[in-house]
Amino acid sequence: MPHTPAHGRGESTGIPWQDRGTFARTELVRLGAEFVIVVLGVFLGLQAANWNEERQDRKDEEAILARLQDETATLLGAVREEREYLEANADLMAQARSVIFSQAESRPLTEAECRAVAGSHVYRREADQLPILEEMLATGRFDRVQDEAIKSQLRSYIIFRDRQRGNHEERTNELFRLYSRHPEAIRIALVPREEDANPDFGFMTDDETKWTPQCDVARMCSNQQFLNELFDNMGRRNHVLMGYDEREAILTELQERLEEVLGS
Repeated sequence: MPHTPAHGRGESTGIPWQDRGTFARTELVRLGAEFVIVVLGVFLGLQAANWNEERQDRKDEEAILARLQDETATLLGAVREEREYLEANADLMAQARSVIFSQAESRPLTEAECRAVAGSHVYRREADQLPILEEMLATGRFDRVQDEAIKSQLRSYIIFRDRQRGNHEERTNELFRLYSRHPEAIRIALVPREEDANPDFGFMTDDETKWTPQCDVARMCSNQQFLNELFDNMGRRNHVLMGYDEREAILTELQERLEEVLGS
């Protein structure tokens, strides 16, 4: 049999020893290229996920700002309507005050003035809800809004709103319901219904009669406790109106900034 020369160590691959270095370098380049491809693929995948998440965040932000704009406009309208009613009531109180506190010539109070005095203890909580703001806080999406001016205005509104809610609790803690505490000065009477636009006092309706307060100015003027309690009620009402001034200013500023950002 012919003699087959034994291969030297490392020659079983069929690669001459003088080419082994080139082969090793080629393998390293191939492995390095595969590694780079894998890393690049992972990076691009993560980047695509980040881009998609960012796109969804911006889409969500647009929806948040659109709702915020609508709800701010709605709330601002309600605040202005409530403020208009309170200012009209405050004007009636001012007219009655000059008579009751002897700053003007004594005269009977008009029905509207008497109703304002009799209802001077009523302090309903102001409209203050922005539902989208509550959702943002509950779901941790407050920072989804990128505009720092809007975020600052929302923080200011939250602080103001919470303070006003506390003020409302304090205002209603001890009410002076004057017609109950001083029935000799304010008498609630059932009288024949006339054609007028005034709602029934106490919101009790009847086709032929209505409930209405009847004020005795002389008894009011001679009762210092009544005067003190009326003064307290008027002070609380004025404090409510001051809150409306600040609330409207904050909401108006927020609305203007939203219009700037949304271009509407």
